[in-house]
Amino acid sequence: MSRSNLYQRIYERQKGRSARYNKQEDALLLPLIEELCDCRATNGYRRITAHLNRKLRTGDYSFARVNPKRVYRIMRLNKLLLPKHTGRVGDNRAHEGKVVTLHSNTRWCSDGFEISCWNKEKVRVVFSLDCCDREIMSYVATTKGISATMVQDVLVESIEKRFGDTPRATA
Repeated sequence: MSRSNLYQRIYERQKGRSARYNKQEDALLLPLIEELCDCRATNGYRRITAHLNRKLRTGDYSFARVNPKRVYRIMRLNKLLLPKHTGRVGDNRAHEGKVVTLHSNTRWCSDGFEISCWNKEKVRVVFSLDCCDREIMSYVATTKGISATMVQDVLVESIEKRFGDTPRATA
């Protein structure tokens, strides 16, 4: 190790850590950033930077343009940043698969599934059911693929079962 490097390390320890980077103009930018954050509470530092640069361009300010890293640092030091998005929604929105309907025929759903058989064939089933009483109104099963016309037929059968034979509209 060279003497100059050793001397520099000892000298740095005695002197202490340097002060945090802070420009004099940050104090002038902070009220503008706070104002933008109050008006646009859901904007992050990038959108705030764009709005700030637009405001600086139109107003009588000594700044030409502000760097997004600088705005991020100012917002971080003053706790103006948005909470980080983790991709998870709050626990209060957990869905256990129960859809509550008070009366029959107010909400229907349809779904399909596939069953693999021992002889390597697959049976595909499409059905429609009433969410209130969980009654399956109509279904179709096939060993071939499910087509759109099959699903349409299931829905038409469901309507006819619940509301009687209704006249079809011709297109």
